[in-house]
Amino acid sequence: MAQNSLDYNSISELPERFWDKVNKTDTCWLWQGKIDDGYGRFPFKGTTYLVHRLVVAVLKEKLADGTKVDHICKVRNCCNPDHLRQVTPSQNTKGNKKQVDSTLCVNGHPLTGPNADVHISDRRTRHFGVEPSITCRVCNSTKRLSLLEKEEELP
Repeated sequence: MAQNSLDYNSISELPERFWDKVNKTDTCWLWQGKIDDGYGRFPFKGTTYLVHRLVVAVLKEKLADGTKVDHICKVRNCCNPDHLRQVTPSQNTKGNKKQVDSTLCVNGHPLTGPNADVHISDRRTRHFGVEPSITCRVCNSTKRLSLLEKEEELP
């Protein structure tokens, strides 16, 4: 499992197989590889790294000791460097409040009526008990179509 003590700053370039697992949408770059608790994980040279921290360290800036990487877009598997920023643990906790307008997805589509997919998970969170998650059908369809197109391109 990835940890903050890993030396993310020692990696200078991401291999092609990393980019094979990234679905670049109009806004977010969605990680399609291994995901744990919503966050992308990437095995590299015998170590598993958190994708969002790896992207910041390689494409944006060195990671400072003790910082967290915040998803400005609030999409945990997003690895678009423009959506990621280093923050203190305190800032990260304050920034993780519920989305202000929970009737819209991160791409602005309504999360109501026929556009909302509701998922009930047996997974319990420490503070909220069992909580349903609502995802956007438009974004999910776009993601599925993109994956199908990638599969069709393979020889």
